[in-house]
Amino acid sequence: MKLRRISLFLISGIYIFSSINSILAHEVIHLDQAKIRLSISPGEKKTGQIRITNPSNQTKEIRVYLEDWYYLPPFDGSKEFRPLGTLPNSCSTWISFFPSVFKIPPLERQTLSYTVDVPENAEGSYHSVLFFEELLGKPELKEGIGVGVAVRIGLLFYIESQGRILRKLKLEEISVEREGDLLEVKADLINIGNADVTAKGNFHIIDKKGIVYARGEFNDIYTLPKDRAKISSKSKGTLKKDIYDLVITLPFEEGGVEVFEVKIDIDSKGKIIKILTES
Repeated sequence: MKLRRISLFLISGIYIFSSINSILAHEVIHLDQAKIRLSISPGEKKTGQIRITNPSNQTKEIRVYLEDWYYLPPFDGSKEFRPLGTLPNSCSTWISFFPSVFKIPPLERQTLSYTVDVPENAEGSYHSVLFFEELLGKPELKEGIGVGVAVRIGLLFYIESQGRILRKLKLEEISVEREGDLLEVKADLINIGNADVTAKGNFHIIDKKGIVYARGEFNDIYTLPKDRAKISSKSKGTLKKDIYDLVITLPFEEGGVEVFEVKIDIDSKGKIIKILTES
């Protein structure tokens, strides 16, 4: 199941949908946060609370459970979900919570308590999603198949092993191409660290005097270790015969920044001869 936003609103595939109109008209529960990021020393634990609000005039019965997730290509934030404890970066088995089933009266709140217990050998970042699922009405059996509609909202967990985090990207397959009066800069980014990286980057093309000839913003990328994401950006710019610096800056949402610099050799016709990567 794909997802493009950090705040998760999902229609469960467990049930056959009886009416999409009933879903759209339904008031879903609200969580007081969309994600939880914790830095915990290996061998230690942290506790916290999540507040769930029922904004409707009907009592809601909620079931809570954990699953794993990972980012899908093109690494724009879309996610795939898997059963608890099946992915290498999973922390689902580290998380305990209470209650797992509860009812919320109309316009009331419920508090869920959780504990994250990090093992001694943890290194890098780990991830899980806590789903809050509500069944809209009781399933009806038709020819042996349960027919009903379920809505679930997910809260993402990002757990970092304190003191053992490395966020690092590698830049490959750099290209600068001309398309009419536009320059297109493209590259592959590989997450070579041991933690998740969300990067919001930009580029500048600068001559030897420091004059900027082109600049642009890259698409945001969301990666876990070993993920390979593509970035691209177009910008108007006219380049004369010279050697320019292409500077790619990638600030991390989680903190830190990567800066890459390459040389671009331009001929007298404004064509790109070659790109020289600096070590």
